[in-house]
Amino acid sequence: MNKNLYQLTQEYEKFTDDCKGETVPEFVENFIYGSMDYNEQNLPKLTEEMGKQAQNQEPEEFKRAFDEMLLYLRDRFMALDPDKEYWPLHYREGVSAFVAMIDGLIVQYFSGLYTVEELKERTPLFAAVILNGFVGVNENDYDALSTD
Repeated sequence: MNKNLYQLTQEYEKFTDDCKGETVPEFVENFIYGSMDYNEQNLPKLTEEMGKQAQNQEPEEFKRAFDEMLLYLRDRFMALDPDKEYWPLHYREGVSAFVAMIDGLIVQYFSGLYTVEELKERTPLFAAVILNGFVGVNENDYDALSTD
């Protein structure tokens, strides 16, 4: 793994560890707040690595780093949710969907749709919308779930 990806992975794990919350809803709200800071602080590294992806440079390295981050976050969700109230967050696919939603908010921030203050003001709403999407899904309806 290259230096940027290694640092991004380490910083993501630290951010995830430092993110407060005794429950999934508390953690998700704080994760959204913290994601803005994480992405802003790491924008140069993220931009460089995304540029490499656009040119198909080191695709396996990026994939491996991203997967490590997803699984690390999944482990945090599993620890916070032993009763599987938010069961999709116990699987790579659910965490991937969660990260995609958070990244979408970050893109909206960087595009100027929302200011930091507007995002922070709306974070409780965004957290509730995201989490409600995970509660209404029946685990037994899907065969394509990862087993790792």
